[in-house]
Amino acid sequence: MARFKKSSTGRLPEINTGSMADIVFILLFFFMVITTMRESKLVVRIVPPSASEIHKIEKKALVSNIYIGQPSDAAAFGTDSRIQLNDKISEVNEVQAFILSCN
Repeated sequence: MARFKKSSTGRLPEINTGSMADIVFILLFFFMVITTMRESKLVVRIVPPSASEIHKIEKKALVSNIYIGQPSDAAAFGTDSRIQLNDKISEVNEVQAFILSCN
């Protein structure tokens, strides 16, 4: 009768990396889909105007947002209209300084 010998190399088999590119592209696509580009969180409710023409903004980092409307959280900010400068609720007298600081 034949005897079977166990190989004594002790090495682990190599990992098949053929599907690694597929996994990388799936993860890339997943993160592209779930990522949002909004930099400021809206605290006031607004009704955006309709646009008749569209121009591409070259440097989006230079854009500052001013929102005016009813607060979405009435318990924290009340029911009167509020002004939101980028991410913070501000008063009317702070708007001029905000606009001058953006230039």
